[in-house]
Amino acid sequence: MTKQLQKSIATSLTAILFVIIGISGVLMYFHLLDKYVKELHEIIGLVFVAVVFFHIYYNFKSMKGYFKTKVFWISVVLFSMISLGFILNVKEGENPKRLIIMSVLNAPISESVEILNKDTAKIKSKLKEKGIRLESDDSIMTLSKRHNVSPFEIVDIINEK
Repeated sequence: MTKQLQKSIATSLTAILFVIIGISGVLMYFHLLDKYVKELHEIIGLVFVAVVFFHIYYNFKSMKGYFKTKVFWISVVLFSMISLGFILNVKEGENPKRLIIMSVLNAPISESVEILNKDTAKIKSKLKEKGIRLESDDSIMTLSKRHNVSPFEIVDIINEK
């Protein structure tokens, strides 16, 4: 394989993967097709990182000139400051999403079922069908530990139609 063909492949793959990562990132930001896009974005993102390294390797000679320009260094400083701003802006304490999820999982099942807008009698029946014994003050986490299953499996059972 010629050096020119290697450069061409590295550049083409970088461009194609950039477009896929960009589109899937925008879809994730607006929570569109999350169920389908998240895994694609993560896996293609890892592939993209590897391909970028090949792109830099095969095109390093021509890229060296960019690394010496004022625009390049202004960009590095600007985006480093923006990134640092996002990192430093994170509030201390527990992640609010995790806090809500853990509250639902640890609340008595009657309260969790109400939050999930489900009928308690139907839920008890569904759990019984799956061999999960429910006592009055059990939480989803208690059921999970007692029956050695993920709490999210219990939630899946509760959400079955």
